[in-house]
Amino acid sequence: MKKTIYLCAVTLLTMASCNDYLDTVPSRGDNEVLKSGEQIEALFNNSDIYNSKVGFLGASGDDIDLTMEMYNEMGYATDAYISGLTFSIDDLANYQYGDTHWESEYNKIFTANLIINEIDNVEGLADNDRAQYLAQAHFMRALAYWNLAQSYCMPYSTETKDGLGLPLKQSTSYEESVVRATLQETYDLIEADLNEALNSPKTDIDMRWWVSKPAAQAMLARFYLFTQDYEKAADLARQALQSSKATLHDYNTLTLVEIPAMSPYGDEGVVMRSELYSYSPNQMADYQEAFYSQYFSVESGVYFIPSETLLGIYDTDNDLRYEQFFNKNGLWDAWLCGYGDDIMYRKFYHYIWGDFIPSGPTVPEMILTEAEALARQNHVSEAMDCVNQLRKARMRQGTDGWQLTASSQQEAIEQILEERHREMPFIMRWFDIRRLAFNETTADDVVVERSFFSVEQNIVDTSKGYLYTLPVKSKRYAAPLPNKDIARSGNQIIQNEYTDQDVQKKEIDVPDSGWGDDWNW
Repeated sequence: MKKTIYLCAVTLLTMASCNDYLDTVPSRGDNEVLKSGEQIEALFNNSDIYNSKVGFLGASGDDIDLTMEMYNEMGYATDAYISGLTFSIDDLANYQYGDTHWESEYNKIFTANLIINEIDNVEGLADNDRAQYLAQAHFMRALAYWNLAQSYCMPYSTETKDGLGLPLKQSTSYEESVVRATLQETYDLIEADLNEALNSPKTDIDMRWWVSKPAAQAMLARFYLFTQDYEKAADLARQALQSSKATLHDYNTLTLVEIPAMSPYGDEGVVMRSELYSYSPNQMADYQEAFYSQYFSVESGVYFIPSETLLGIYDTDNDLRYEQFFNKNGLWDAWLCGYGDDIMYRKFYHYIWGDFIPSGPTVPEMILTEAEALARQNHVSEAMDCVNQLRKARMRQGTDGWQLTASSQQEAIEQILEERHREMPFIMRWFDIRRLAFNETTADDVVVERSFFSVEQNIVDTSKGYLYTLPVKSKRYAAPLPNKDIARSGNQIIQNEYTDQDVQKKEIDVPDSGWGDDWNW
């Protein structure tokens, strides 16, 4: 097994099949693990590093609305998607194929640790290259731990910081403990890694898949927003936005592409797609708004079907995000029709089947981070000026009333949070719901509710339905860790604890399946 992991980590460029990075790693032995800068760059250039597989996260927040009627017509959704919809605990922890999100992030951590710990054994590296490789490795590890912490740990706050964090692997030794650190220790490591990434010799962006100083500043700004250090968040976001290479894309310049489509019932029509939808992987990797090109990758079978709550926050006539990404007849891709305007959210998409949403920091995120951080410090006028920079690039030119205004701190925060919701729906929205429950005010708390069928052992029972409610500060804000990895660790890793009140269920009526008594398969 040790040799297998060695080959996965160093020789191959595809590492997704190696699942037990936490408890099985290569020994040094007589093998030189890294010998050249070319090997290091081959590891960094592995395309699997540049996405995070997040099936269950895509369906966790209040932006998704796969109705029971839709499910009856579709007849199938992935186990991960269903687990997100129903805030599953046991089913998600026991998923028979393992948790690809957990595995892929620890894959990145293993690669980063390999480089950090072995780089001194690589001869002939120029000082600049050595500094860049180390900055890249620390940034990769920080972002991986960040994504894991937002998924499997409670949000950071004074009341949670002494609770369970993550197993903090900082070496490739199988003797290193995998006991979960505290949440404070987890965040301390993320912060330290991001500060190391600030040492990147790249003072501005050239290739967005390599860390630069603005990318490290942007991730630190995100870090401090989520830890309620608003002064640092605003300052670092402002510094990152000084980059000349990461720029805001004016959506008034985007075009729509008309694509012929057909419903399951043979109705002919068109789907109007954004030009971003057809971007190639190279275009996505070098997208102008990204400080660092990494994406949340949502696999086939996870459909971003927007809720009425999400649709209701857009000016559907003038907000170009609605026009570009909320595609009428888009559900026909999922073999669904007959539900309002058949809308599905699509932003980036290419020949690899799936949907992609930025997980690395972007220019819009930094504008919104600076605006929110200023508002929370009661700098209302500056905050509104900041958020309106984004609005100008998102609203149709010539639209009256495109500028947001606020007469109080609370109104400014509300306006900025709603704009953040419009700009970064679904996965980042889920992360925001978590952090807002534990910040300095209850005014922005969100209760998530949805109606869906009963699900037990990943089997959907269409004869019974529930209203699923996730209350504020639910312990199910932290997804359960995969039981397979707990077993692999010899039970060093312990599971999150939950109560019956963390996911509340109220039985409701279910719709007719629509198949009728005479249906024959």
